[in-house]
Amino acid sequence: MKKGQIKSQIAAEEQSNLASRFPTAYSLELHRLIEFQAYLRAEKDGFKQDPAVYWIAAERDIHQYF
Repeated sequence: MKKGQIKSQIAAEEQSNLASRFPTAYSLELHRLIEFQAYLRAEKDGFKQDPAVYWIAAERDIHQYF
Protein backbone atom coordinates (compact mmCIF):
# COMPACT_ATOMS: atom_id res chain seq x y z
CA MET A 1 0.00 0.00 0.00
CA LYS A 2 1.33 3.43 -0.89
CA LYS A 3 1.78 6.24 1.60
CA GLY A 4 -1.07 8.31 0.10
CA GLN A 5 -3.45 5.37 0.24
CA ILE A 6 -2.63 4.73 3.87
CA LYS A 7 -3.29 8.36 4.78
CA SER A 8 -6.62 8.38 2.97
CA GLN A 9 -7.63 5.10 4.63
CA ILE A 10 -6.75 6.49 8.07
CA ALA A 11 -8.70 9.67 7.33
CA ALA A 12 -11.72 7.64 6.24
CA GLU A 13 -11.59 5.53 9.41
CA GLU A 14 -11.31 8.63 11.59
CA GLN A 15 -14.30 10.18 9.79
CA SER A 16 -16.28 6.99 10.32
CA ASN A 17 -15.39 6.96 14.01
CA LEU A 18 -16.47 10.58 14.39
CA ALA A 19 -19.76 9.93 12.63
CA SER A 20 -20.54 7.03 14.93
CA ARG A 21 -19.78 9.07 18.06
CA PHE A 22 -21.62 12.22 16.99
CA PRO A 23 -25.07 11.55 15.50
CA THR A 24 -26.24 13.74 12.70
CA ALA A 25 -28.68 16.54 13.34
CA TYR A 26 -31.41 14.54 11.59
CA SER A 27 -31.11 11.55 13.91
CA LEU A 28 -31.02 13.81 16.97
CA GLU A 29 -34.14 15.65 15.84
CA LEU A 30 -35.88 12.38 15.00
CA HIS A 31 -35.08 11.07 18.48
CA ARG A 32 -36.42 14.28 20.04
CA LEU A 33 -39.67 14.03 18.08
CA ILE A 34 -40.19 10.40 19.09
CA GLU A 35 -39.39 11.22 22.70
CA PHE A 36 -41.91 14.07 22.76
CA GLN A 37 -44.61 12.00 21.04
CA ALA A 38 -44.05 9.14 23.49
CA TYR A 39 -44.37 11.53 26.42
CA LEU A 40 -47.62 12.98 25.06
CA ARG A 41 -49.06 9.48 24.59
CA ALA A 42 -48.03 8.46 28.12
CA GLU A 43 -49.43 11.64 29.62
CA LYS A 44 -52.73 11.17 27.80
CA ASP A 45 -52.89 7.56 29.06
CA GLY A 46 -51.98 8.51 32.62
CA PHE A 47 -48.58 6.74 32.50
CA LYS A 48 -50.32 3.37 33.00
CA GLN A 49 -48.17 1.27 30.64
CA ASP A 50 -44.53 0.42 30.22
CA PRO A 51 -42.58 3.33 28.64
CA ALA A 52 -41.48 1.02 25.82
CA VAL A 53 -45.10 0.71 24.68
CA TYR A 54 -45.37 4.47 24.32
CA TRP A 55 -41.99 4.68 22.62
CA ILE A 56 -42.82 2.03 20.01
CA ALA A 57 -46.18 3.64 19.26
CA ALA A 58 -44.50 7.05 18.95
CA GLU A 59 -41.86 5.65 16.58
CA ARG A 60 -44.61 4.20 14.42
CA ASP A 61 -46.49 7.51 14.39
CA ILE A 62 -43.44 9.59 13.54
CA HIS A 63 -42.22 7.25 10.81
CA GLN A 64 -45.68 7.17 9.23
CA TYR A 65 -45.83 10.95 9.32
CA PHE A 66 -42.50 11.32 7.52
